[in-house]
Amino acid sequence: MTLKEHATYGAAVSAALYPVLGAKVAFFYIPSVLIDADHYLDYLYFSKFRDWSVKQMFRFHGVLYKFVRLNREILALEAFHTAEFLLAILGVGLYFRSDAVLLMFAGLMFHMVLDLIRMAQWKRIDVRALSFVEYAVRKRRMIKQGTHPEAIFFEVYDQVKESEETPVSMPEGAPVLE
Repeated sequence: MTLKEHATYGAAVSAALYPVLGAKVAFFYIPSVLIDADHYLDYLYFSKFRDWSVKQMFRFHGVLYKFVRLNREILALEAFHTAEFLLAILGVGLYFRSDAVLLMFAGLMFHMVLDLIRMAQWKRIDVRALSFVEYAVRKRRMIKQGTHPEAIFFEVYDQVKESEETPVSMPEGAPVLE
């Protein structure tokens, strides 16, 4: 789902919650959008921390989203979208009995539900590992089958970088769903 879509849906739900929560609704809304900061961290990793351009990060992920819909051989790990991260936030909220942190958790879960709905629409619910453990298991399986889950990300990054002002096509030889 795009940043604009997350911001729009988050704003709509936040507006509905405002009469009950007042200004505390910000603890729901802001994390429901900023959870995607891990996409920027991915971009930095795949650029080997040489390209800090936010504009290029959006281009990179735009190409990846198109590719995700066509390619079987892709597995993403988004750190802030994992069960471990989400459970840690929930644990902190419960331990400290913090309404603010629990609202943050609710915003993060709202975001996750939207992402899962979009992936289900694409019939690609498997594209993102939902935990670090799942990623490790699936990565090992992919490597045994001759595919590295990070290869396509580096390939897309190279193509986006080489064609900064021109449209980007799918990487050569990319397997396509039929």
